[in-house]
Amino acid sequence: MGKRWKLAWVLGLAVLGACGDSDPTDATGTPADGSGGKADDVDDVVLGGPLLFDAACEPGSTLTIAAVGDVLLHSPLQRQAYDADDGFISLWSDVADLIASADVSYANLEGPTARGVNSGGRDVPDPGKVFDGTVYASYPMFNYHPSLTNDLVESGIDVVSTSNNHSLDRRALGADRTIEALESAGLPFTGTRRSDGTGAWHTYTEEGGFRLAWIGCTYGTNGIPDNEGQVRHCYDDEDEILEQIATLKSEPGVDAVLVTPHWGTEYTHNPADRDIRLAHAFIDAGAVAVIGAHPHVLQPWERYVTDDGREGFVVYSLGNFVSNQSQLARRSTILLYLGLKRLGSGEVVPYGARYVPMVLDRSNGRHLVAIDREGGFGSERSHITGLFGEWGVAPAVQDPDMAPQCDPDWTPPHPADGWIGGACADVGDDACGGVECDASLPGGMCTQACERTCPDQSGRPGTLCVDLGSSGPQCVIKCSGPTDCRTGYVCETRSRPDGSGASTVCVPG
Repeated sequence: MGKRWKLAWVLGLAVLGACGDSDPTDATGTPADGSGGKADDVDDVVLGGPLLFDAACEPGSTLTIAAVGDVLLHSPLQRQAYDADDGFISLWSDVADLIASADVSYANLEGPTARGVNSGGRDVPDPGKVFDGTVYASYPMFNYHPSLTNDLVESGIDVVSTSNNHSLDRRALGADRTIEALESAGLPFTGTRRSDGTGAWHTYTEEGGFRLAWIGCTYGTNGIPDNEGQVRHCYDDEDEILEQIATLKSEPGVDAVLVTPHWGTEYTHNPADRDIRLAHAFIDAGAVAVIGAHPHVLQPWERYVTDDGREGFVVYSLGNFVSNQSQLARRSTILLYLGLKRLGSGEVVPYGARYVPMVLDRSNGRHLVAIDREGGFGSERSHITGLFGEWGVAPAVQDPDMAPQCDPDWTPPHPADGWIGGACADVGDDACGGVECDASLPGGMCTQACERTCPDQSGRPGTLCVDLGSSGPQCVIKCSGPTDCRTGYVCETRSRPDGSGASTVCVPG
């Protein structure tokens, strides 16, 4: 049975696929990490687009989780951090307030934080906060100064996964020293344990009256033998993980179980069949959410409903949080917000999922920024919304509404927003993704002057150059019916100014 699942949002992945990277990357070839395998339960899976949960407008106490992808620190990022007064926080200080404002915040810690350990796993003199290429190094054998753990805590991160293909880059001793650093910083972690066999595979967070259990796992460790059994493996240990999920779900005081798998094929936006199957198995076993990592690019999200009617949330990859990978897809990322709600029955369920589009700005050092707060980065924003949809975009503010559709006065965003055809406020509006705002049109419209052709972007409606009278020839979006157009616009047949290329488009009316 082939892969026949569908994307609910038009992705245009032909122009978004992986390509060569001039920077050092995390590429290790394509191991048997979820790229193959067929599953018999992935037909008609709907990925991307708006996620509408049954409990969105139900009464109940709520908790908001913020989640980010890979903390993957290539040499330029480490050098910047070691030179900066605020250390690693200098990489993401522009969005730290958005992370910290959530009740619980999660990150994927990709690489050891092992003081005084070389790539052979031997104890050596520690050089301090310096990128020496021996103790603290980059691709292919990462290791970061343990001050990273304190900087994550100071930035509002409450829990991390340590189970990934770089978990053993400093061998058994490095995994032990990483645990020491995390425990010293008071940062809960999941997915690895000590070489003497002590420690649990899972961890807990407690906030706002919710006790959450977290389980991390990885597809492998880049061929480095796990001689001491320190790393939890998603596929090799699948039966044990499913049993652990069920046990934790029934544990007194645990409100919800979340799984954070490290899986998938690098630089591809499509989750593999076996990743979809495993995600569903995790939810079936009792997990409320699955938050994936490893591909270094974004992969869509999904609302999954079990046979007994429970709703679960899956995001297959959050891409890179911070890295030195330069391609558009690898520098584009999101801050995910997931809302959990305790119903009157006591059951905790997802009730909303939204995201903040972000990008690693490389124009002056490396700084992660929220696109809608910074302005610009129209191509990166369009790439992100093409995968997740405009509907789920959260404003780049603290404590965004997780279920805005419950407000009868709320107007959902149009798929064109942020590009040609979208709404805007004034000529200087940054919400147009690099084109202009014509405030004289109803509700303001993002457009640009044209003679015959207009640019298209993947994930957006197609465009056409038409004459808008007093505004002259302008780019507008194509439509198939009146519901495709924003308020103040009608779907009419128009041609280009030279009379060619007739199509139905949204024009003021």
